[in-house]
Amino acid sequence: MAKPKVVVWMPMYDQIGHRLFEEAGAELVVVDSTDAQAVMAELPGAQAIWVRTPERITADMMDAAPELVVISTSGFGTDNVDIPAATERGILVVNNLGFGRKPVSEHTIMLMLAVMNRLTWGDKATRDASGWAARTNVSFLELEGSSVGILGLGYIGSELARKLDTGFRCRVLAHDPYVDKRMPFTVGAQMIDDLDEMLGQVSILCICAELTDETRKIISKRELALLPKGAIVINTARGQILDYDALSQALASGHLFGAGIDVTYPEPLAGSHPLFAQDNVIFTPHTAGLTTATATAQTRFAVNQVMCVVGGGEPTFPLNLQAWEGKASRQSK
Repeated sequence: MAKPKVVVWMPMYDQIGHRLFEEAGAELVVVDSTDAQAVMAELPGAQAIWVRTPERITADMMDAAPELVVISTSGFGTDNVDIPAATERGILVVNNLGFGRKPVSEHTIMLMLAVMNRLTWGDKATRDASGWAARTNVSFLELEGSSVGILGLGYIGSELARKLDTGFRCRVLAHDPYVDKRMPFTVGAQMIDDLDEMLGQVSILCICAELTDETRKIISKRELALLPKGAIVINTARGQILDYDALSQALASGHLFGAGIDVTYPEPLAGSHPLFAQDNVIFTPHTAGLTTATATAQTRFAVNQVMCVVGGGEPTFPLNLQAWEGKASRQSK
């Protein structure tokens, strides 16, 4: 019996996954290139593809893989896969849910503290010895007791709320129309049904929502203006949720104190973007969920899910089981 062919587009976060695929009996092809054409050249005969954000699986790519059974994202986010196209072709899409809960919530707090305490300024000013003369003219803020607004109280947002409530005694407000109504009571958050109302009450806005048509650029010029003067914006979710041109303007005008950014759109952001010239912005390159422990656990889980589907089983986190319900179904038998 031929080995199932698995294509990995960009190396897995923990490359132990490559060995695990081979040990599970797969013929593994790793495409270490952002060139979609290079991937399409490897797709004929493939039963599975694992794709690392931000690379995107399109309908054309699926059509180049007539034997494709399953597409796996690298983490929780699914905005880089055309799920309707996959469903139409009978291809199952899976993600790896919940692994970012701890590291991304920690990273979000790290960015909050780094912005409030001017961490990048402090590092540079210590190295060049300018800090001692300038430090009394620099504003530093405290997190404890602050009012924090969380957009999206899902796996990550709820854990962030819990940490802020118990660890920093913050007043935590949250906006999420789809949250389980029991969730706020377990994590110390107060739900605010109207986003505008929440924005007007918080000194820090943390974006933790999933990217959907509803959330795309949900925070733009108007919403940023609703934040109190001196507020801080943190985004560890998806770049397209926040309008970065509007953010740059709000920072340049002095309306906002600063921002912490782990995600942009596109990734990487063009080096000419005005945000890079603003020293009250702290960036990380979409690393919030890439702790060693999480990368390993998530990689192992992804391999198991893919091989489960290839072997005819039902995975833990399918996103479009309806793909298996029609005549186009490619479910392995």
